[in-house]
Amino acid sequence: MSALGASLGLGQELSIKVLVNDDPISDYDIAQRERFLALTTKAKPGPELKKKSTDLLIDERLQMQAGREFGYTADEEEVNKVLSDMASKNNLDLAGLTKALGSAGVNIKTLKDRVRAQLVWQDVVRRKFRHQVQIGDVDVDRALESSGEDGATQSSLQLHQVRLALSSTDQRAVAAKLAAAEALRAKFSSCAGVADLAKGVDGASVRTIPEQQASTLPQPARLLVQNAKTGQMTPPTISRSGVELYAVCGKRSATGNTDIRETTQRKLLGEEMMIRAERLLRDLRQDAFIEYR
Repeated sequence: MSALGASLGLGQELSIKVLVNDDPISDYDIAQRERFLALTTKAKPGPELKKKSTDLLIDERLQMQAGREFGYTADEEEVNKVLSDMASKNNLDLAGLTKALGSAGVNIKTLKDRVRAQLVWQDVVRRKFRHQVQIGDVDVDRALESSGEDGATQSSLQLHQVRLALSSTDQRAVAAKLAAAEALRAKFSSCAGVADLAKGVDGASVRTIPEQQASTLPQPARLLVQNAKTGQMTPPTISRSGVELYAVCGKRSATGNTDIRETTQRKLLGEEMMIRAERLLRDLRQDAFIEYR
């Protein structure tokens, strides 16, 4: 018997506390994980940390089982590479990390098992969802605009603005102007005929807007113009000065900073993969046979 086994007692090391689809978790596994979490997170040992340790081990058993089902493994070389990277960040090598953990009562196998499960799970999630998760330019643009970062695709537009002046904010008057605007939009066929269409509508005026960025327009007109194709007229919107429509007569897109866009795309992809991974693990746990002893 090893010194570690003797100090714990062989019976404790082999005492099974949880079965996860017939895959055992022992008292020793739980105690080691609890000690590891206490060491790395500074959490206080006790029932709460023990439960967290048990739940993590259950999840990892399910992740490894999913890996076996799909034929995915993580060999010792892959695991050791990750551990060596961890060690180097603390100015250690793998032997030094093993010794440091051992001095705190943590067997290096505890960390190896955790890393192996993470590697296998990453492979499962990536291969299972790689064809389902698509992050396009529209998703990247939306994220960049929300964050205020430079890099969004900028659209330079050539527009005709049609405005139907409102002399009253009475609901009936507004409804009448909206109806007139919709009727004008229904007759729209090309930018060349916008001025003639407006002549037949009371209070309507047409303004040619020089080429400019879509971001200069107020919402919701900006979104409507961005979604419209060249040669289309947007649905009417209400502004302070009246009911407005925009005829999109030209559109030219310029892609923003490529590095920022690629970084944002990877971030969005990672976030979506994480959501899918959490759902998959939840489903695996619901379908699993988990027996506590």
